[in-house]
Amino acid sequence: MFGLRKFNTPVLRPNAPFFVGGAIVFYLVAKAQSAMIDSEEYRNDPRNPALSSGKKQH
Repeated sequence: MFGLRKFNTPVLRPNAPFFVGGAIVFYLVAKAQSAMIDSEEYRNDPRNPALSSGKKQH
């Protein structure tokens, strides 16, 4: 009688557009970041994280 009761409250369905939008923004930001790291302007910059980890040889 007392305590928490189970109600059918929709959580996932109303928030689905926000989850999808967040995933799309995350993907696009990651893609833009990798494009900026590989750009000609920052390719040989010592602050480039790809050069400091030794991943890419230019």
